[in-house]
Amino acid sequence: MNNNIVIYLISFFSGFLSLAQEIIWMRLISFAGMSVPQTFSYTLALFLVGIAVGASIGKYICKNNKKIACSDIGLIFFIATIVDLLLIGVVYLNASSSFFILIAGGCVFFCAMVRGIAFPMVHHIGANHIKTGKQISNVYFSNVFGSALAPILIGFVALDYLNTQQVYILVCFLTLLLSVICFDGFKVKFLFLCMNFLIFICLFLPEKIFYELSKNSYEENSYPVEILENKHGFIQIYNSHGDKAVFGANVYDGKFNTDLFHNTNGIDRAYFLTTIRPDAKNALVIGLSTGSWVKVLSLMPSLEKITIVEINPAYVELIKKTPIVSSLLQDKRIEIIFDDGRKWLKKNQDKKFDIVLMNTTWHWRAYGSNLLSINFLDLVKSVLNNNSVFFYNTTQSLDAFYTAKYIFPKVYKYKFFILASNQELYFKENDMVKSLCSLKDPITKEKAFPNKIQCVQAKKEIMKNKIESYEQINFLARKPELITDDNMITEFKYGKGF
Repeated sequence: MNNNIVIYLISFFSGFLSLAQEIIWMRLISFAGMSVPQTFSYTLALFLVGIAVGASIGKYICKNNKKIACSDIGLIFFIATIVDLLLIGVVYLNASSSFFILIAGGCVFFCAMVRGIAFPMVHHIGANHIKTGKQISNVYFSNVFGSALAPILIGFVALDYLNTQQVYILVCFLTLLLSVICFDGFKVKFLFLCMNFLIFICLFLPEKIFYELSKNSYEENSYPVEILENKHGFIQIYNSHGDKAVFGANVYDGKFNTDLFHNTNGIDRAYFLTTIRPDAKNALVIGLSTGSWVKVLSLMPSLEKITIVEINPAYVELIKKTPIVSSLLQDKRIEIIFDDGRKWLKKNQDKKFDIVLMNTTWHWRAYGSNLLSINFLDLVKSVLNNNSVFFYNTTQSLDAFYTAKYIFPKVYKYKFFILASNQELYFKENDMVKSLCSLKDPITKEKAFPNKIQCVQAKKEIMKNKIESYEQINFLARKPELITDDNMITEFKYGKGF
């Protein structure tokens, strides 16, 4: 093979495999850190420092050894493979450690450092072979092209077919394969290919890393019974006392329950919403999750259309397997769209809804401001009819209430939810009872509450938590601030952090 092509190939895969590992480490640390935004900067900083240290070592090797050969680069890639395999073992063994984030950060540094040694050596060989600006540019272009292609192929393609553990092993496999290309001797190539065959077999091992990281996320000494994974993230399912609890990327996301009198998941909030606009015809739900809330909303006989925007298709697969909510997939009024909720709203400003429901994720997670900022609320307000309501979760952010009041004339608090509207709302208990009595399953036609006594009990369950107007909300903790796309205060200034 032409020497130039070999150098370009090595340069390309040096960048590609390095960035591929960065994506995997970012995914792993973000999961362990419950998707707080600081995990991104933390991982990126350690990776860049590791690359810089590795490049310095590579420069030193080149400076003190003028006769660097491809086999020397092959040795670096071989060491990188061994180091990567050892590091993933360290992660597995320390998954339950209180210092896991620090340990994982150290792993990122060493992974990047070893891989960072290779490129100065690649550049050294490429530049020594033909000392022209074109040659140097081609070596750099190959590396940059590989680095740019990795996030696309790994983040948008590979993770739809393989889990994170498998992608990590695949990167190790390709790294050792690259090492084989760098060596000339048949015996060395054969030995490394045998080793690579063993690594390839590891691709078929069951997922273990994220099961270990998920331990105790819900209850002490509890492992998830199932983990669904794709490019959008992770869904963990736990069994506990007859309930199925669902976590999204290692953070509580809800439970499969639609029984108001078994109110373990705060489903009273969904039933409360059904009493606010009992004549609603068109509803928008941003985020499907377990489907429990949508199932309750679907009990409203007046609804003609329920549009659901969900970013992760894996939730539908989970709902299909869960009898409590699976029937909602048979409801012809329901349309499920797989898209980002905010992007979908921007593209559909001509639509109008009587109810918009959003059981928002925790405000301190990455991109929380995208669903709580004045910029997003403006988008929602523009698709509401005059007497419509927007019901969404603040997850205990005082700033979310303050921001809602900046956009909507009327704001109410129910538990930690905001009920926002352009018009004043009236909460009459007799009307609530009537609305609850009208709820029925659209498939079986069975009433949610078979008699008036149960309807009254349901109303009492809902009214255990009082409805407060904005003026009654207690802001004594501190002065609330407006959430914008630019300040992102829920994630950073008042976020959870590590």
